[in-house]
Amino acid sequence: MNLFFFALAIQILPTIIIGFLPDNRKASVVTHFLLVAGLILGFSSSFNALVFSNTTQHNISIFGIPNSLFRFDALALYFLCIIQLVAIPISIYSYSYFKYYIERGKSVRSTLVFYTLLLVSTQLLVSANHSIVFLIFWEVMSISAYLGMIFEKEKKEVQTGSFYYFVMNHIVVYLLFVFFFLLHHQTKSWLFSDFHISPEAGKIFIISYALSLIAFGMKAGFMPFHFWLPRAHPIAPTVFSAFLSGIIIKTGIYGILRTFQFLNPTPEWLGWLVLAVSMISAIFGVWYALAQHDIKKLLAYHSVENIGIIGIGIGIGFIGSAYHSLPIQVLGFGGALLHTLNHAIFKSLLFIGSGVISQNLGTRNIELMGGLVHRGKYFVMLFLIGSIAISGIPPLNGFISEFIIYNGFFVTAKELKNYYPLVMLISAVGLAFVGGLAVACFTKINSIMFLGSERKEVKHFNISFYEYVSLGILAFLCVVIGFYPQPFIGIVNKVLNNGFVPVSSSSALLSINWFYISLIFGIIFLGVLFVYFWKRAIQNKYGRRTSAAWGCGYENVNPRMQYTASSFADELNEISKSVLVYHKNIKPSKKIFPAEASFESHSEDLVDNKFVLNGFRNFSSMISKIEFLSHTDIRYYISFILIILTIYGLIAFLWN
Repeated sequence: MNLFFFALAIQILPTIIIGFLPDNRKASVVTHFLLVAGLILGFSSSFNALVFSNTTQHNISIFGIPNSLFRFDALALYFLCIIQLVAIPISIYSYSYFKYYIERGKSVRSTLVFYTLLLVSTQLLVSANHSIVFLIFWEVMSISAYLGMIFEKEKKEVQTGSFYYFVMNHIVVYLLFVFFFLLHHQTKSWLFSDFHISPEAGKIFIISYALSLIAFGMKAGFMPFHFWLPRAHPIAPTVFSAFLSGIIIKTGIYGILRTFQFLNPTPEWLGWLVLAVSMISAIFGVWYALAQHDIKKLLAYHSVENIGIIGIGIGIGFIGSAYHSLPIQVLGFGGALLHTLNHAIFKSLLFIGSGVISQNLGTRNIELMGGLVHRGKYFVMLFLIGSIAISGIPPLNGFISEFIIYNGFFVTAKELKNYYPLVMLISAVGLAFVGGLAVACFTKINSIMFLGSERKEVKHFNISFYEYVSLGILAFLCVVIGFYPQPFIGIVNKVLNNGFVPVSSSSALLSINWFYISLIFGIIFLGVLFVYFWKRAIQNKYGRRTSAAWGCGYENVNPRMQYTASSFADELNEISKSVLVYHKNIKPSKKIFPAEASFESHSEDLVDNKFVLNGFRNFSSMISKIEFLSHTDIRYYISFILIILTIYGLIAFLWN
């Protein structure tokens, strides 16, 4: 893996070179060139190691120096490939994104350094084999994301959203410190390769799993620990938003899967717990998304939804582990792993698309958009591909991973009998309901933003070559995995066989006849192409007759007569308005002849609004009453720090 570390060295170079390049434009060109080159080189190294070589390397040599601080097993390599693959188009888009600010005289040099550190630390995080090294890179990843997030720190919403993210990461780091401390106490080692605790350990096993699921679940965005995500993702620069949603929250999924390797087999109740929490996250994540009108906040809630779908697969895998059923584990964990890749691809595509729209229109409010299909039809087509993929509609990649999870439901019902058939049927209906709400949500987005006439004057709608390249790469991956999933299924199968389940269980994924699925998708695609070219041929031969549309008695239609995002989703949001904290403001016309009227709606997050904010207010009120903390003399604070350090030291001494 020397090539991987060489690629990292190339990626880290901009943090040194930028200091010698005072010009923002040159700094951006050099940084992005080195990042893309390093990422391509790193991906080729990771992909080659995952697919073509032994993927159980625990002790490796870095440029000839033996060490056990890093390891490249199948799980680490799989997540490395996801990070590098998705980071390539995001970095290409990053050049165009920051060019917009450079042309307006805003300095981006420090933000480029933070973005570089974020990329490098995330790759080192998933390849770490030592707990302390893992925590160090976790902290570097979190802090660099935070510093990049406050690019426009003069805005109030940026200050609030970044504060949520900052507090969340400190809570997670503290929980992870205790988690690894318990593992070290049980195994007398800090190395991941030495960690293993069986259920016979009793309370330590349960406490360790609880700490892991809360910490990594908070990072991933499972409900009710998702409260930070809808506030942090929208306020970050789009480059960071795409990487946060596409990659960073997946480090939480990586942590949960890595924990399973440390602590297995899992008890049955744990599988039920993960399945229930994940189903709630998926359903209410997409429902909250449907009620949003800020495009980036809407996509942030869809991250909660898709993390829930990944969690459903993990929950099925945990149940399979409790019953020692290899097919159930393969389908559960396999669906989760493939959906992790798929979500990273189509969510990055959608976030980049939202960045292109908001940068051109100067707003993230869907209510003010419309008619953009007339400004950039190819851009709309690429965004539509991401919308279809995230909705789980065939023939794109989102359908493939969800199809595996559905198979997990059916195999679980068939193998375990008793009450499982009924519960798995309910779960399958729940996942189908999530898909239906996702279709409704992205129908709203695409119809309101792209169709009809412009609600707000659009002075320009320019899409650069680099934006098209980045969107095109991600859209191409959505199509390829959907139409030809076999190679990706094989990679997931190899990951499972090298760290989760024995090799003999490989038939559970491969027994699905993917050839016929590809064949059906191919026939549908060829049919659509045939109809399109047949239509073009007829038009070329006979021409196209055009006439004014029948106005149903309404002439001179203006943008105010179109559906709004609020009215489009109103009936669905009314169903669960108490949980969505759904509010409507209606000003109807009271005269015979229609006068000006308005209708708008908004939703508040129940967890954030009722628990987090109230808890923070109560905590602030309590702290303000402690006179000790009101002193301005620094000696009081130094004394307080010394007292805390003494307490920690005593705990460590007594523990040993």
